[in-house]
Amino acid sequence: MLSEKEFQALNHRYKTAFPYPHLIVDNLFHATALEEVIREFDVVDPITWRSFQSGLQQKRGTAPNTDLPPAAQEYFNLLYSGPFLRFLSRLTGIVDLIPDPALFGGGMHEVSEGGRFEIHVDFQRHPQTNLHNRVAVITYLNHDWHLDDGGSLELWSMHPPACGARVIPTFGRTIIMEQSQRAAHGHPTLIRPGLRRRALIAYFYTNSQNVSETADSTTIYIPHSGQSLRQRSEIVLRMILPPIMIRGFKLANALLQKRRVRSR
Repeated sequence: MLSEKEFQALNHRYKTAFPYPHLIVDNLFHATALEEVIREFDVVDPITWRSFQSGLQQKRGTAPNTDLPPAAQEYFNLLYSGPFLRFLSRLTGIVDLIPDPALFGGGMHEVSEGGRFEIHVDFQRHPQTNLHNRVAVITYLNHDWHLDDGGSLELWSMHPPACGARVIPTFGRTIIMEQSQRAAHGHPTLIRPGLRRRALIAYFYTNSQNVSETADSTTIYIPHSGQSLRQRSEIVLRMILPPIMIRGFKLANALLQKRRVRSR
């Protein structure tokens, strides 16, 4: 429960944040509930996970329409409840926000040691519903996390590409951030050996008339000087190859990863 003065302070922080609107809040959700979600990461049946392995990202996340374990599902139930949706709409100034119970691109996410997610702009259009992606909410689940552990979320300005803000993904920290063609972000610094970076992610949409059918329904990576030749080459290939070929490469890579796991 927030007083009007407290809410207005949060609203001001969101709207004036650099390099684009976002708000970082600690302890927005009960610690005991988040602790239970951490335990569930280790018991979720492996069939519910999708692995992403390329030069630009190495992570796993729950697949859309997955039956999540109880504590994780309760977290998303809270995010998609009327009171939270009203809070989110008032904070961002975006009316009629629509949740996505299928959690496309969201859900439970984990990045193991040596993993990263290069700077990118999230999909602007939901590939199934065609709804316009407007807001992301991320809550981190990592105790005693420090800057030198890697994996800090970086929010980038686009012209020229440069890091404008950095968020250490420590336990109980939540970021609410704009989704738009300027909202470049990622965590390009490798995760330190022995650690796993865990988060809960949800997206919120509008049925906007101004979102084009040609708007990107996939991740768009941002080239910058800190990338390797392999990473820059992969970005170029993603730009010039048709989506069906990209999906084919992803499928082939996923099958290869499964075979490697089975052979261990």
